[in-house]
Amino acid sequence: MPRSLITEDRKIHFIVVPLVATVLLASAGAASAQGHCTDDGSGPYGSLLDHREFDQAVQALPPAAFLAPRTQPPLPSHAYLYNLPAVSEQGTPASPGSPGSCEAQSFGYGLGSYTAARRADGSLKWSAALADNSVSPAYLFAWGMFSRFAQCPKGGKALPYLNHLVGFGAPTRAHIPYQPDCSYFSAIQQQANFPDDYPAMKRFRIGSYATFNIRNDPHAAVQRIKEYLANGQAVAFSGHVLCGYGKNLPMQHGVIYETSITIGANGKPAGHGQLVVGYDDDVGIPSDSGALLIQNSFGTAWPASAGATHSLAPPGKAYWSYNSFEQTQFLAAVAYARALRRPTGVMLSGSPDAPPGWITQAFQWAPDDPSPTAHFILMHFFQEPVHLSHISLTEPGGQMITATGNYDQNISTGYSYLSRTDGNAFLSGMWAVSLQGTDMNGNSVSYTGSIQVGQAEPNSLPGASMSGQIITDSTGAVAQLSP
Repeated sequence: MPRSLITEDRKIHFIVVPLVATVLLASAGAASAQGHCTDDGSGPYGSLLDHREFDQAVQALPPAAFLAPRTQPPLPSHAYLYNLPAVSEQGTPASPGSPGSCEAQSFGYGLGSYTAARRADGSLKWSAALADNSVSPAYLFAWGMFSRFAQCPKGGKALPYLNHLVGFGAPTRAHIPYQPDCSYFSAIQQQANFPDDYPAMKRFRIGSYATFNIRNDPHAAVQRIKEYLANGQAVAFSGHVLCGYGKNLPMQHGVIYETSITIGANGKPAGHGQLVVGYDDDVGIPSDSGALLIQNSFGTAWPASAGATHSLAPPGKAYWSYNSFEQTQFLAAVAYARALRRPTGVMLSGSPDAPPGWITQAFQWAPDDPSPTAHFILMHFFQEPVHLSHISLTEPGGQMITATGNYDQNISTGYSYLSRTDGNAFLSGMWAVSLQGTDMNGNSVSYTGSIQVGQAEPNSLPGASMSGQIITDSTGAVAQLSP
């Protein structure tokens, strides 16, 4: 039997996946390969399931890269996140899911509020369940409409919400409550000087975010999600909508096992963004146990009102079997809290008026893997957020090869990295670093400095020059090499 884990004063965290708004991630063949049903009137849900938005973002590294030692310890049989934002209601009981603001709800309100309520060391700053202590999904969705990456009632992209929270934050849910009405969203004030219109929004800035694609290796992705949860990190995700999800959700032993998907009015599979807030290896059918705990945005009546009278989870949440999740979900994101204290490490030389910036750590991580990969990781801290566009690293001595990679996101606390898969590590020694980007007012900023980097750990690989090798950046794209 599952443990009694969630109470009103101990709330679960979210995992959310970001999605783009134009090209369907799954092909028509993929949709027809599994059972499907027509929309029951609950949508539009809001996720358009285009993988390109996520593939172009910084790709998330496993928690093990940042642990000491840098290996993943055995996972417990269950893990649950607490201090969650309250369950929100995206639509109405008659039409859950519409308007399609699920990405603002899951990536913005869910992942954003949870992360903003945490310090960089994982300790809590405030109760995220309170309206005064959580991000307004209504503001975020209205901002998405104003910025033309979201439409009402259709929905839109996911990652701009996280990028906005890194750079500017957001007003509170108490200040701008949610109403499922397109005209209401259109009336929410959105001006070019929005930081001045909502002066308290900086309180909800987060440090950074990164993404991963569930479909590349679904089983490994679920394992990765469990690792984030065990590490106290929330994950947001998007994927197909299961049949009956809005109004008649079937369950077995209190767990979702459904794999048939909903086809929307446009003839394509419907998409929806939600939050993973825990996992338990022991719930469900004894012969097929194990499930993620999902927090939805259909209100606290879900899923009981949908016929799931034997749900094991608290109102507004449901257990979702690993197998069903692997077969039907696509994209995910994690976020990192913003550090506030002046850090230790190497302070960089910045251009005039650039916010002070540091490299707090620089190291190589080479996990034990059949195909050894070495990651050259930089931990960043900026006193005020910057939009970091390019990172250049020049190796020590010899040919002095420079690798320049893209980042192209807002950041105040987070990481960037280069990777190589040729069986070699990067050279140890003193590296030169150069960063280019803009501040939150759009002014160009740059930084330079030198960092000491040791040997790869925990897997000791031979060090070698980057010359002639394929080096990739934080987004997985090939970095530019130059002498």
